[in-house]
Amino acid sequence: MAVLVTSALFVALAQSPADPGPVPPPVPVVRVFSWAAIKYDPDLPDGIARDGYIVRDLGQTVQTTLQLPPAPTDQRHARQVSAIVDVRPVSVGRDGQDRPGDVWTRLGCVSILAPGPQGPTEVELLRFTTGFGGAGTYTADLTALAPLLHGRRTLRVSISTYTSPAWEVSLRLAYRPRAAGYRRPVFARGLFNETAVTADSPTLRSEVDIPTGLAQPRLRVISTGHSTDGGPANEFVTCTHLLRIDGREVARWRPWAEGDAGLARLNPWSGRRTIDGRELRSSDLDRSGWQPGLIVEPLVLPVPELTPGRHEVELEIVGIRPEAADHARGYWRVSAAVVADEPWPPSPPPPPEPAHAPGARP
Repeated sequence: MAVLVTSALFVALAQSPADPGPVPPPVPVVRVFSWAAIKYDPDLPDGIARDGYIVRDLGQTVQTTLQLPPAPTDQRHARQVSAIVDVRPVSVGRDGQDRPGDVWTRLGCVSILAPGPQGPTEVELLRFTTGFGGAGTYTADLTALAPLLHGRRTLRVSISTYTSPAWEVSLRLAYRPRAAGYRRPVFARGLFNETAVTADSPTLRSEVDIPTGLAQPRLRVISTGHSTDGGPANEFVTCTHLLRIDGREVARWRPWAEGDAGLARLNPWSGRRTIDGRELRSSDLDRSGWQPGLIVEPLVLPVPELTPGRHEVELEIVGIRPEAADHARGYWRVSAAVVADEPWPPSPPPPPEPAHAPGARP
């Protein structure tokens, strides 16, 4: 590991007037999708072209390939990379009333096909859930994943809808110069991207080769619990996650997210009930790592155990509800990626204290 910038250097910087430098250039923004239609069609052939993009997964996924900005040649010029996703429901007339074609909350994600040692792999960049029939904007800082977001790449947006019409989605990537902060991102590798981890196969395993010369290795994990029947497990009951590296447990946690009445504006078609004199909405309820109408924040885990060389990473989810006689079951959607930075150069030593004459006040 490299020596980090010392606090003395930060003190020196704080005591010096900031040099604003030249005015930064405009922020390059890449528009990936512009209100692409996502609608379920059980008879749709996979990979069909429509409206200038490719449609997959029975209409639940749109895909496009495009040229992204080149990577910086020097990490002193690293840029902050942000993704902005806009989603809106398609309105339909039904029973004399204008309403969304899909009034349910749906799982959505943005992913990229990244080159790997054994061919392209799909890496999840961000995850969100739509509101109950409501529009939303989801913004994510992807700076740690910047090594994947350069050159010619294929990107996908998916929403797990089962209606038609359903949703329209836009996606932009913004590359902000002089805004990366502490990050010097040079390494990013996908480990898992599983849409349904069940009781039958609750453990994910992957190998990763860590090159030399990296700093701050971290695991970026997104995990949310769901159920096929909307029952309590595993949408409203969390499960313990165990992370092992080379067979040794290094972390355990339980994904959870607490809801509140402030989400009502994002969930205009949320169901509601009165309990003990208080009206509650479905969007108010606590859930297993997600909330209707919000982005899913990734869990970022420092993993100094990922030293240079090959490692096995294992993630086990304990206590997933097994499939019942009516085929209802719990499941988790899980993705993970390893990210790391270029080391900062060692900071210079602090300047020596000035000399003082005997008896003189400093």
